[in-house]
Amino acid sequence: MKTALAISIAALTLAAWGGRIGLLTEGEAGLWDWIRIGGSLAIGLFTAVALLVPALESVRSPALVVFAVWSVVLWGRALIVNWAGSGSLPFKLVHTVLAAAFFALAVWAWSTSTGGDLVSSPDEANGQQQGHGETAGLA
Repeated sequence: MKTALAISIAALTLAAWGGRIGLLTEGEAGLWDWIRIGGSLAIGLFTAVALLVPALESVRSPALVVFAVWSVVLWGRALIVNWAGSGSLPFKLVHTVLAAAFFALAVWAWSTSTGGDLVSSPDEANGQQQGHGETAGLA
């Protein structure tokens, strides 16, 4: 499940923040832009790499926690600012969908950092279902 989480984090991070790198290179970016965009790219991509590289095993849990907290704080703030602002409804809806996706990844990352995968493998799911069926007399 760590590979799936790594790919999900990398893909969503690149999709949401990769296109905004141009904002940093145009010369008009302020400190908050660098923190928000650069920090999101750095944290997301480092977390994905930490999940995939065995040599980084010791930093996986802290990276997952940082990713989860960063995502919830950043996207929670974005929701408040966007919905309180004067942006268009499509803009607000797109950012709400992005926030929901990052919130879901944050929950998955947090759960993985604490040792409990929220998503079980197909073998585990089948074993659990068979156990429940046998217990209930449905087997």
